[in-house]
Amino acid sequence: MDRSIKQAAILANLSALRMTLAGALERAADAETAIKDGQINQAIGAAHGMETMLQDAAALALHRSGRG
Repeated sequence: MDRSIKQAAILANLSALRMTLAGALERAADAETAIKDGQINQAIGAAHGMETMLQDAAALALHRSGRG
């Protein structure tokens, strides 16, 4: 594979990984804020979907490292 194509693919994968983790981090922060404010339902709602986001991030990391 051409080096520039490979580099672009790796960069795209790393960018997707970063964005996925940033989204999960934002949801965790929102959930933390909500629970500190006593808003349990809002905290649960904010945390909803984080497990899937982290699974997606793990899949991206494994694919990038060649273990996927």
